[in-house]
Amino acid sequence: MSIYLDEKNPGQHKPFQDASKDVVDYVRYLEVIAGKSPNTAFNYYCDLRNFSKFMKKRRGLVPEDAEMKEIDPKGLDTAFWGSVTREDIYEYLYFLNQTCGNKKSSTARRLASLHGFYDYMVNHASRLESDPTAAVSPPKLDKVLPKYLTADQAVELLETSRSQGDFPERDYCMVTLFLNCGMRLAELVGMNLEDIDLPGRQIRLFGKGHKERMVYLNDACVQALDRYLQKRGTVEGLSPKERAVFITRMRKDRISNRRVEQIITAAMKAAGLQGYSTHKLRHTAATLMYQTGTVDVLTLKELLGHSNVSTTQIYTHLKDAQVRAAVEANPLGAARGGPPAPETEGEGEGAGEPLPDILPSLPGGEEG
Repeated sequence: MSIYLDEKNPGQHKPFQDASKDVVDYVRYLEVIAGKSPNTAFNYYCDLRNFSKFMKKRRGLVPEDAEMKEIDPKGLDTAFWGSVTREDIYEYLYFLNQTCGNKKSSTARRLASLHGFYDYMVNHASRLESDPTAAVSPPKLDKVLPKYLTADQAVELLETSRSQGDFPERDYCMVTLFLNCGMRLAELVGMNLEDIDLPGRQIRLFGKGHKERMVYLNDACVQALDRYLQKRGTVEGLSPKERAVFITRMRKDRISNRRVEQIITAAMKAAGLQGYSTHKLRHTAATLMYQTGTVDVLTLKELLGHSNVSTTQIYTHLKDAQVRAAVEANPLGAARGGPPAPETEGEGEGAGEPLPDILPSLPGGEEG
């Protein structure tokens, strides 16, 4: 985690000051005016610090052999930002791709940080007259289908988490909420006791950009939460002032993002599942709900807390799979050969019999 953000209390962080004044002002604007989350503001802040270092090296303001990590990102004034050209932006994107090995998605996000910064400098702060990023488009992203667990794998993970670790009630409850509600990691970690309404079978989540939404709790979630909260109440030494839903047994305070990831990874490994992250449980919840055919994209958008339906449409690939499966399941779909072969003209032995197969046999006795 960063030296700036406390992942348990991201809204209470040290001021972002290790950058030029314009960058610091922009990050404050993101948090205070634009309403972005501390994590989003911090990511943009890191991107702009990295670009500052790149530009210092590109303009010869530091020794040619200076390591990027050693370059001070501060000291660039408004006039410098106004001198940045479109060519500089393209060179930076090339640097990210070729030298840093960034994926297209990472490069696109870093370009978005620059777009946002220059939009602020030109249209909101009126510090610059032109935007060098205006005509620079992000790289075309590859369409990657979400990776998710099957229903059987999800059940296996649940059963494993029920008996793993030193606090199985907590761990099982977290996995249950991930798989049934599709919540984000930060949303689960940030939950407070007052956000839970067990009689009303719902829970309040705070998503990206401080967006609040209510999520319905099914029987599995209600039972898991009820069982865990009873156990939580017996944790010795837990302060009654601690409002976090999920806590650590040792420190008796809000669990961290990293600790949740460790717990989920251990449960995955114990269940024989490899290559899945905590975020994949969110994909799993969305996928399994969509596969039932009773949840449309707009409903799924609200449940997942997406700002734009285009983000949710990645799950529509499942419809194609369902249509394909329906075709394969057609009882008339089994291969039965083609129509009868035409009869040969004339009389004699063999007349009217099917023509012989002229394709040679393939190795192993299979035919083409």
